[in-house]
Amino acid sequence: MKFSSFPRVRLATLPTPLQYLPNLTKALGGPKIWVKRDDLTGLAFGGNKARKLDYIIGDVLEKGADVIVTGAGFQSNWCTQTVAAAKKAGLDIYLVKSAPFEDFDTEDWDGNHLLHHLMGAHVKTVHPDKFKDTIKAIMEKLKDEGRNPYYTPVGGSEPIGAGGYFNAVLELTYQANNEGVHFDYLVHATGSGGTQAGLVMGTKAFNTGMKVVGAAVGWGEVSEMKDKVKGIVEESKKRYDLDFNLTEDDLIVYNQYAGDGYGVMSDAKLKAVKLMAETEGIMIDPVYTATAMACLIDLARKGEFKETDNVVFLHTGGAVALFPYKEPLRAHLEGEPLPWKTPEWSPQ
Repeated sequence: MKFSSFPRVRLATLPTPLQYLPNLTKALGGPKIWVKRDDLTGLAFGGNKARKLDYIIGDVLEKGADVIVTGAGFQSNWCTQTVAAAKKAGLDIYLVKSAPFEDFDTEDWDGNHLLHHLMGAHVKTVHPDKFKDTIKAIMEKLKDEGRNPYYTPVGGSEPIGAGGYFNAVLELTYQANNEGVHFDYLVHATGSGGTQAGLVMGTKAFNTGMKVVGAAVGWGEVSEMKDKVKGIVEESKKRYDLDFNLTEDDLIVYNQYAGDGYGVMSDAKLKAVKLMAETEGIMIDPVYTATAMACLIDLARKGEFKETDNVVFLHTGGAVALFPYKEPLRAHLEGEPLPWKTPEWSPQ
């Protein structure tokens, strides 16, 4: 293993807390529920991307780049954390964000979109059909201007970024030992696949026996999501010189909790936000972590976990996204029909 030989900067505040959730455990009436608070990584409003950016920014600086180019959804927490990391490292950054049409903007800036502008990112919104071409055009333009741009994919989902969650498994293992607990399952939101790939790598390399459960936040067949994660794991094994055999049983993905799609509201997601808030005073976002919590709630109530199991929920951050979704959240709390399920900024 040659993991520690790769460049890393210390952007994330680590280790993040590991907390037992007695009230949620009681409410679900099943396994013991814990939470790994990666919403408290300290970069911007926190989140799982900070761990990845420790290694990505390390690579950026080693390569002598002076500007980062990346992108994702309109209200992307990945974009927020990457802008914060770039600014902390003294770098410029260009964001390409998916939207219903080119140069789309909202009347009221809110949530992550507000933060992107507040931190001084160069923002371009396009329809997803033009996403890759726009990234390419920006990279070429920057090169023509004599700059040295660095592209990092959505979510930092590549071997460099996945290393952040390989390391996180080691951190979690130490914390579990200190608590005298063994985790049977880890439940988290999976999108571009990098977090799940890193977690799977860590559980296999360190032989933890923990099963990593990914709740897909968007559309797509389970087989497609598994292939995405598997591809990142296999590339990472070569990069970090890891020796383990990946099996189909190591790749667990549920795709039914995303409802009608990425960022689209559903009763299950809204109920998950409310349950976490009213039982433990912990805020989760209505897109990523709500999807994962809806998965955990459903599996627990269906008896998929044993009462003796310990299940850790990975809080990947993004709670600032609660504010752009305030209208359906309020309607849900007041028992009224949702004013909308699909936000205006969604390409759907």
